[in-house]
Amino acid sequence: MRIRTRFTLLFAGIVGIILFFFSLSIHYLSETHRLEDFRSRLEYRGVTKLRSLLAPDGGVDDRPAIAGADATPQAITDLGFLIIDPRGEVIHRDTVVPVPAQEDIASIRSGEVLWMSASESERVGFLHMHQGGQYVILAQGHDKLGRSYMANLKRILIFRGLILLLIIFISGWLFAGRFLKPISDIVGQANLITYRNMDQRLRGTGTDDEIGRLISTFNSMLDRLEVSFNAQKKFVSNASHELRNPLAAIKGHVDVALQKDRDNEDYREVLRGVSMDIARMRTLTDHLLELANSDEGLAQHFKEVRIDDLLWNAREEMLRQHPDYTVTVHFGHLMDSDRGITCKGDPDLLGTAFMNLMDNACKFSEDRAVEVRITAENGSIRLLFIDNGIGIAESDLRHVYDPFFRGGNTGDFHGHGIGLSLVQRIIKLHGGRTRIRSKVSEGTTVELTLPNLSGA
Repeated sequence: MRIRTRFTLLFAGIVGIILFFFSLSIHYLSETHRLEDFRSRLEYRGVTKLRSLLAPDGGVDDRPAIAGADATPQAITDLGFLIIDPRGEVIHRDTVVPVPAQEDIASIRSGEVLWMSASESERVGFLHMHQGGQYVILAQGHDKLGRSYMANLKRILIFRGLILLLIIFISGWLFAGRFLKPISDIVGQANLITYRNMDQRLRGTGTDDEIGRLISTFNSMLDRLEVSFNAQKKFVSNASHELRNPLAAIKGHVDVALQKDRDNEDYREVLRGVSMDIARMRTLTDHLLELANSDEGLAQHFKEVRIDDLLWNAREEMLRQHPDYTVTVHFGHLMDSDRGITCKGDPDLLGTAFMNLMDNACKFSEDRAVEVRITAENGSIRLLFIDNGIGIAESDLRHVYDPFFRGGNTGDFHGHGIGLSLVQRIIKLHGGRTRIRSKVSEGTTVELTLPNLSGA
């Protein structure tokens, strides 16, 4: 069921229930007032009848009833009375009034008011003091005008209630459509957004209500999706371009080897070339996967890690892979507490970042050496990776974090241009920042700053 229909039914149901109980209360109060009014009128007519019957000396007076005793005599039909004197004798009885039981007469004499209502008439019995005597009066009649009024009121409440309920339903349907129109507009605009126009955004309402906040939230989500989508497109494009070269080289080696028969040494040479290309492709694939897996959405479960331990582990692994490298670690000013060199993070990702910086520094340096300095301050850990390598041109510094970018002076060195991009993404993911200072032919210094636990 659509929200508009549910809202309309709910609105009509709530207002309908309120209207029903309101009408019921009107009918109940009106009926209560009618009965009280009719009872008082019967009592008045009964007293008037008693006074008209009794002569000044206490005898029966057959004179007509007092004029003006009831301003609306036509309002009461089938009027009748039964009057019992203090001695218990019936001094007047109309045939329409049945003789009450002795229990009822006793109750009336005790001061109780007897009230009975039937479908055609109402009867009231009460005790009245007159000339020092207690008279039991029963007055009975049919409230034709009052009952007609109540029947008419009932018809009005039911008929008008149904009309009001219909008006409420139509109004609820119209207002629900009006209030839900912004949502329908959002749905229509969202359906027009595809991968071809990811830059399109929802038009705002210009208000700070729930709809306006929904549009802002949806547009913020589209911003994030566009960034991720563009990064994925760029990643796939660059990855396919970079993987094409080693695959083409492998195919070239194999095609050359198949052109004619060769001796075993030639085949070994071809296989060595294929093996080197496969190794380069594997390295590239690993770097691409690391670059993809360093995204914010994949690193949600950080734990406390000591940066000095990670540095030593990265140094040990780097020297195992490249025994000709020299990695020196110097500790500067450190805080007394271990929390000064401890941060929240992923040890595998941070280790990958450190190894990439060590590998770059040694690879682009003639002495194959890198110096790592670590200092800890209140709130941050500072790491410096210093080499005496070929350096980076000033014009290239603004692009060093772009995936697959390589400086103009790196043509003689093997690489894919992924390392610094991966490092920056990992450090940013850990709430840190990366800074590079470099001069051509003098060397490069990469500075990493990570938040520590000293202030936690």
